Amino acid sequence: MKRFAAILQYIFICQKFFSHLANSSHSSFAIDYQNDTFLLNGKPFRYISGSIHYFRIPPYYWADRLRRIRAAGLNAIQLYIPWNFHEVYNGRYLFNGKRNIKRFIELAASNELFVLARIGPYICAEWENGGLPWWLIHKYGNIHQRTSDKRFLKEVELWFNVLLPILNPYLLKNGGPILMVQLENEYGSHYACDQIYLKRLSEIVRYHLGPDVIQYTTDGSAESYLKCGTLAGVYPTIDFGPTTRQNVQTYFAMQRHYAPHGPLVNSEFYPGWLAIWGQKSQKLPSITEIIDTADYMYQLGANINFYMFHGGTNFGYWNGAEITAPVITSYDYSAPLTEAGDLTQKYMAIRNWLASKSDWPHKPGDIPRDNLKIGYGSVKLKEILPLGKHFWELVTVSRYCQATKYPISFEQLDHPFGFVIYYTTLKFGGTNLTIPLMKDRSYVFINNELQGILVNRFDSYWKHWVYLKDARASATLGILVENQGRQTIPTINDFKGILTNITLDGQIIDDWIQCGLHSKSIISMAQRISRWNYFSRNKNGLGLYMGHFYANHLADTFLNLSNWGKGQVFINGHNIGRYWPSIGPQITLYVPKPYLKHHNTVIMLELEQPGNCQKQFCIINFIDHPIFNFTES
Repeated sequence: MKRFAAILQYIFICQKFFSHLANSSHSSFAIDYQNDTFLLNGKPFRYISGSIHYFRIPPYYWADRLRRIRAAGLNAIQLYIPWNFHEVYNGRYLFNGKRNIKRFIELAASNELFVLARIGPYICAEWENGGLPWWLIHKYGNIHQRTSDKRFLKEVELWFNVLLPILNPYLLKNGGPILMVQLENEYGSHYACDQIYLKRLSEIVRYHLGPDVIQYTTDGSAESYLKCGTLAGVYPTIDFGPTTRQNVQTYFAMQRHYAPHGPLVNSEFYPGWLAIWGQKSQKLPSITEIIDTADYMYQLGANINFYMFHGGTNFGYWNGAEITAPVITSYDYSAPLTEAGDLTQKYMAIRNWLASKSDWPHKPGDIPRDNLKIGYGSVKLKEILPLGKHFWELVTVSRYCQATKYPISFEQLDHPFGFVIYYTTLKFGGTNLTIPLMKDRSYVFINNELQGILVNRFDSYWKHWVYLKDARASATLGILVENQGRQTIPTINDFKGILTNITLDGQIIDDWIQCGLHSKSIISMAQRISRWNYFSRNKNGLGLYMGHFYANHLADTFLNLSNWGKGQVFINGHNIGRYWPSIGPQITLYVPKPYLKHHNTVIMLELEQPGNCQKQFCIINFIDHPIFNFTES
């Protein structure tokens, strides 16, 4: 009954907000170039917004996070729409469940938040491939992404033909909360500098949404970025973090160079920053620096977007990668709201700052309480499949295998994420196995015994060869390759897997079978063999582990993987994400309440070394707080 009442209340609030916009003069949004401001319903308007990514938050918590943003005193949100999240496979569009963007926009409206929609097609966001679908390079190979390449524009237009009609009813002029639409993302940082491409994006948006909808761009605050990232008829905005007043003046002067009149806008003001695997320290702005810079921008009449206000989590395989290392599973970003939605000192400082502004009409709401966290304690896991001894079990569960003369990539195998197994029977023996180019990390086996780990690049480290023992003719060579996330910036055709021939003492090895290993395959295999009654852990540790625990009360929790190596965690069928505490900085994984049940099953694919193993079991712990081991400086 309470749930039904809450739904009715949500519908009432949402309808009230929409009807208020549609049935009043609050149905226009424009730029006043004479007075350097936005106009909402003909009256001066500015926004102070926060970035939030629906695709990094369980839908269960969408309303909670939006309510917290509004309670801080913000009047808008800024969101990306990742193409690859809604079209994982070419031509199959997904807008339900965790991809129900319409519901997210409606929830924003019900919390009296306007929306700034960043539609891409490229979004960056430290997201897998910057939001561009992996299948573009599967389909076209040498496609030039983010350019006027006819093949790329054709696919973008097909995508926009689906997305933009969905957004249209939510535009301000149609009674919805969407104020503006951003084209591309920091395009001035991309090598192509292709104005034909940007112009075509603008034309497609204009066709679907109308000429009266404001289109904007966002670029770094240097002329080299704005020169290639801006387009006539599209409003240019900039981004920069906490800095000196002199720098603020310099950066906005650069925006003025490209927009002599109109509102000042910082579309990405950074209260925190991202983290990558292996990062040892993190330099973050102080709260004083954040508020001082924000306040000076406010005095100048600027519109401000906090990137991020709430970061969320890179569940599954959705993290992107920098040139030197992949982005960690947590996208906490040291934001005002933590990965789990908790209030921080930054949050309270921003809320107090906005509350102090007598001319800011969108006063903060009541301070929300943090959601309950429970540490469920230790859980025993049993190694149900030591992969070094039973490597072939991985192959038997895969329905995605292909035999070829020479190794093929993930993309050629039509396998987007995760892992691919390559195996062959050697026709000759040798000791020195070399793979000149593979992405990203390869585990090499001879007759099911781990020989070593190859690394394409991690920071300044790389290893492309391994010494083999007992690699004789007729021996079985198996290689498990992990895709650690496609590069976010700069944009490249980031093929994954084994990308060159493999040689043994200089001779090419041929006749390969490669099999894609999907999350469902890992889970189903674990469930199928969990009845096996043995514990025979490999000395190298690589294997599948499984355990169960009971939760009397359901709440958010954190899985502490101290002393474990590297791998993937699945809880009740949910791919929680990658872990790599052996290099840090992330030690715990956030496990949200909606992913738990009273009776819970944990499955772990450990690729290197399990931790806390005693007799017949290895131990993991669920605690009530996150752990990161980098130092803030």
